Amino acid sequence: MSIIRTFFAALLLTLLISPVAIAKQPFTLDNIHQDLQSRYEGVSHIGPTQLQKALSGPDSNKYLVLDSRETSEFAVSHIKGAKRVDPSIWHSSFMSKFAKQAKGKTVVIYCSVGERSSKLAKYVQQALMKQGATGVYNLQGGIFKWHNDQRDLTNNTGATKFVHPYDKHWGQLVQRDKLLRYSPK
Repeated sequence: MSIIRTFFAALLLTLLISPVAIAKQPFTLDNIHQDLQSRYEGVSHIGPTQLQKALSGPDSNKYLVLDSRETSEFAVSHIKGAKRVDPSIWHSSFMSKFAKQAKGKTVVIYCSVGERSSKLAKYVQQALMKQGATGVYNLQGGIFKWHNDQRDLTNNTGATKFVHPYDKHWGQLVQRDKLLRYSPK
Protein backbone atom coordinates (compact mmCIF):
# COMPACT_ATOMS: atom_id res chain seq x y z
CA MET A 1 0.00 0.00 0.00
CA SER A 2 2.77 2.46 0.83
CA ILE A 3 4.51 1.77 -2.49
CA ILE A 4 1.35 2.75 -4.38
CA ARG A 5 0.91 5.86 -2.23
CA THR A 6 4.58 6.82 -2.81
CA PHE A 7 4.18 6.30 -6.55
CA PHE A 8 1.11 8.53 -6.76
CA ALA A 9 2.72 11.18 -4.55
CA ALA A 10 5.76 11.21 -6.85
CA LEU A 11 3.52 11.36 -9.91
CA LEU A 12 1.52 14.26 -8.47
CA LEU A 13 4.70 16.11 -7.53
CA THR A 14 6.08 15.61 -11.05
CA LEU A 15 2.88 16.95 -12.61
CA LEU A 16 2.90 19.99 -10.35
CA ILE A 17 6.59 20.82 -10.73
CA SER A 18 7.34 19.87 -14.33
CA PRO A 19 5.71 22.85 -16.07
CA VAL A 20 7.88 25.19 -14.00
CA ALA A 21 11.05 23.20 -13.43
CA ILE A 22 11.33 21.57 -16.83
CA ALA A 23 10.97 24.38 -19.34
CA LYS A 24 10.82 23.11 -22.91
CA GLN A 25 13.71 24.32 -25.01
CA PRO A 26 12.81 26.58 -27.95
CA PHE A 27 12.63 24.85 -31.34
CA THR A 28 15.85 26.18 -32.89
CA LEU A 29 18.71 24.73 -34.92
CA ASP A 30 21.14 25.53 -32.09
CA ASN A 31 19.05 23.63 -29.52
CA ILE A 32 18.63 20.72 -31.91
CA HIS A 33 22.39 20.66 -32.43
CA GLN A 34 23.04 20.60 -28.67
CA ASP A 35 20.65 17.67 -28.36
CA LEU A 36 22.37 15.84 -31.23
CA GLN A 37 25.78 16.33 -29.63
CA SER A 38 24.58 14.69 -26.43
CA ARG A 39 22.78 11.83 -28.19
CA TYR A 40 25.53 11.05 -30.71
CA GLU A 41 28.63 11.17 -28.56
CA GLY A 42 31.80 10.67 -30.52
CA VAL A 43 30.46 12.32 -33.68
CA SER A 44 32.47 15.39 -34.64
CA HIS A 45 30.80 18.46 -36.13
CA ILE A 46 31.89 21.06 -38.65
CA GLY A 47 30.27 24.46 -38.98
CA PRO A 48 28.95 25.80 -42.28
CA THR A 49 31.56 28.61 -42.42
CA GLN A 50 34.43 26.16 -41.96
CA LEU A 51 33.03 23.79 -44.58
CA GLN A 52 32.38 26.56 -47.09
CA LYS A 53 35.98 27.78 -46.72
CA ALA A 54 37.29 24.24 -47.14
CA LEU A 55 35.18 23.60 -50.24
CA SER A 56 36.24 26.85 -51.88
CA GLY A 57 39.91 26.48 -50.98
CA PRO A 58 42.82 24.77 -52.73
CA ASP A 59 42.24 21.52 -50.81
CA SER A 60 38.57 21.15 -51.75
CA ASN A 61 39.35 17.83 -53.42
CA LYS A 62 40.23 16.45 -49.97
CA TYR A 63 36.57 16.55 -48.92
CA LEU A 64 33.81 14.06 -49.62
CA VAL A 65 30.42 15.65 -48.93
CA LEU A 66 27.49 13.29 -48.50
CA ASP A 67 23.84 14.32 -48.40
CA SER A 68 21.84 11.85 -46.29
CA ARG A 69 18.37 13.04 -47.26
CA GLU A 70 15.74 11.42 -49.43
CA THR A 71 15.89 11.65 -53.23
CA SER A 72 13.10 14.25 -53.38
CA GLU A 73 14.93 16.50 -50.90
CA PHE A 74 18.21 16.21 -52.80
CA ALA A 75 16.45 16.99 -56.09
CA VAL A 76 15.27 20.37 -54.80
CA SER A 77 18.75 21.42 -53.72
CA HIS A 78 22.03 20.27 -52.24
CA ILE A 79 25.51 21.55 -51.56
CA LYS A 80 27.53 21.65 -54.78
CA GLY A 81 29.49 18.44 -55.27
CA ALA A 82 27.55 16.50 -52.63
CA LYS A 83 26.70 12.89 -53.31
CA ARG A 84 23.39 11.56 -52.09
CA VAL A 85 23.35 8.57 -49.79
CA ASP A 86 20.20 6.87 -48.59
CA PRO A 87 19.88 7.67 -44.86
CA SER A 88 18.93 4.06 -44.10
CA ILE A 89 21.65 2.44 -46.22
CA TRP A 90 23.11 -0.85 -45.01
CA HIS A 91 26.62 -0.55 -43.58
CA SER A 92 28.07 -2.96 -46.12
CA SER A 93 26.42 -1.12 -49.02
CA PHE A 94 27.70 2.20 -47.72
CA MET A 95 31.24 0.89 -47.41
CA SER A 96 31.26 -0.70 -50.86
CA LYS A 97 30.00 2.54 -52.39
CA PHE A 98 32.02 5.13 -50.43
CA ALA A 99 35.07 3.56 -48.72
CA LYS A 100 37.42 4.05 -51.69
CA GLN A 101 36.12 7.58 -52.32
CA ALA A 102 36.71 8.47 -48.65
CA LYS A 103 40.33 7.31 -48.51
CA GLY A 104 42.56 10.29 -47.69
CA LYS A 105 39.57 12.62 -47.42
CA THR A 106 37.53 14.35 -44.77
CA VAL A 107 33.95 13.08 -44.98
CA VAL A 108 31.17 15.54 -44.16
CA ILE A 109 27.62 14.24 -43.92
CA TYR A 110 24.57 16.45 -43.76
CA CYS A 111 20.78 16.25 -43.84
CA SER A 112 18.08 18.83 -43.06
CA VAL A 113 19.05 19.60 -39.45
CA GLY A 114 21.58 16.93 -38.45
CA GLU A 115 19.56 13.99 -37.11
CA ARG A 116 19.93 11.60 -40.04
CA SER A 117 23.49 12.71 -40.77
CA SER A 118 24.63 12.34 -37.14
CA LYS A 119 23.12 8.87 -37.06
CA LEU A 120 24.87 7.91 -40.30
CA ALA A 121 28.18 9.44 -39.19
CA LYS A 122 28.07 7.45 -35.95
CA TYR A 123 27.20 4.32 -37.93
CA VAL A 124 30.08 4.52 -40.43
CA GLN A 125 32.83 6.65 -38.90
CA GLN A 126 34.91 3.86 -37.38
CA ALA A 127 34.90 1.82 -40.61
CA LEU A 128 35.68 4.89 -42.75
CA MET A 129 38.61 5.82 -40.53
CA LYS A 130 39.95 2.25 -40.81
CA GLN A 131 39.70 2.60 -44.60
CA GLY A 132 41.80 5.79 -44.57
CA ALA A 133 39.37 8.69 -44.17
CA THR A 134 41.05 11.59 -42.37
CA GLY A 135 37.88 12.54 -40.48
CA VAL A 136 34.11 12.09 -40.40
CA TYR A 137 31.88 15.05 -39.54
CA ASN A 138 28.26 16.05 -39.29
CA LEU A 139 27.44 19.48 -40.74
CA GLN A 140 26.16 21.57 -37.85
CA GLY A 141 22.60 22.77 -38.56
CA GLY A 142 22.43 20.76 -41.78
CA ILE A 143 21.26 22.22 -45.05
CA PHE A 144 18.72 24.38 -43.20
CA LYS A 145 21.52 26.33 -41.49
CA TRP A 146 23.43 26.44 -44.79
CA HIS A 147 20.32 27.85 -46.49
CA ASN A 148 19.52 30.25 -43.64
CA ASP A 149 23.05 31.65 -43.96
CA GLN A 150 22.34 32.22 -47.67
CA ARG A 151 25.10 29.92 -48.88
CA ASP A 152 25.06 28.56 -52.43
CA LEU A 153 22.90 25.58 -53.29
CA THR A 154 22.50 23.67 -56.52
CA ASN A 155 20.32 21.04 -58.17
CA ASN A 156 20.46 19.19 -61.49
CA THR A 157 19.63 22.38 -63.44
CA GLY A 158 22.19 24.62 -61.70
CA ALA A 159 22.16 27.19 -58.91
CA THR A 160 19.01 27.47 -56.82
CA LYS A 161 17.82 29.32 -53.75
CA PHE A 162 15.19 26.72 -52.80
CA VAL A 163 15.36 24.08 -50.09
CA HIS A 164 13.11 21.13 -49.29
CA PRO A 165 11.47 21.61 -45.85
CA TYR A 166 11.25 17.85 -45.07
CA ASP A 167 7.77 18.50 -43.69
CA LYS A 168 5.71 21.38 -42.29
CA HIS A 169 7.03 20.96 -38.74
CA TRP A 170 10.73 20.92 -39.62
CA GLY A 171 10.24 23.56 -42.31
CA GLN A 172 9.60 26.07 -39.52
CA LEU A 173 13.38 26.12 -39.01
CA VAL A 174 13.94 27.62 -42.47
CA GLN A 175 14.05 31.39 -42.11
CA ARG A 176 13.28 32.25 -45.73
CA ASP A 177 10.08 30.24 -45.93
CA LYS A 178 9.16 31.67 -49.35
CA LEU A 179 12.02 29.54 -50.69
CA LEU A 180 10.61 26.19 -49.56
CA ARG A 181 9.85 23.64 -52.27
CA TYR A 182 8.76 20.01 -52.24
CA SER A 183 9.90 19.53 -55.84
CA PRO A 184 12.52 21.29 -57.99
CA LYS A 185 9.88 22.88 -60.28
